Amino acid sequence: MPSFMLKKIVLGNFSSGPVDPVMADAIDFMVDRLESLGQSELASRLTLNCQNSYVEPHKIRDIPVTIMDVFDQSALSTEAKEEMYKLYPSARRAHLKTGGNFPYLCRSAEVNLYVQIHLLQFHGTKYAAIDPSMVSAEELEVQKGNLGLSQEEQ
Repeated sequence: MPSFMLKKIVLGNFSSGPVDPVMADAIDFMVDRLESLGQSELASRLTLNCQNSYVEPHKIRDIPVTIMDVFDQSALSTEAKEEMYKLYPSARRAHLKTGGNFPYLCRSAEVNLYVQIHLLQFHGTKYAAIDPSMVSAEELEVQKGNLGLSQEEQ
C-alpha cells in the first residue's frame, strides 16, 4: 500500500475533536513522527500492531501486572479493555482521567508515577530496575507518599 494510504489509516485513529493543549501537542508530535517514517517502516509497524497475538494469562499468573488506562477517547474499544480486565483479574489498574492515545506523552508525570509505583514492588530483588544501593530510604518514603496522594486525587 502506498505511504499516504498507510498514514491515513493511522491518522484516522487520532482524536479529531477539541482536546486540551497538552494532548494537542502530543498528537502533533506523533503526526510529525509519522511523517518521518518511510513506507516500509510504517508498513512493518502497522503489521506488527495489527497481528493477532495473545499472551496466555495463566502463564504469567505469578507476575505482577499493572494495566494503565485512560477514561477519555482512545483507539482501544471498551470491549477490548473489558476483555483485558477479565483476562488479568488480579492486575492493578492505573487510571488516568485523560491521556487519549498517548498518555505517556501528554500525562507523562502521572504515567511515570504509575510506572514507579509498579516497579516499587521489585525494589531490593533481582528484578529491580535500579541498583538498590542507589535508592535512599528517604526517596522510597517520598514515592510511597506520592502513591497515597495519587490515589486520593482519584
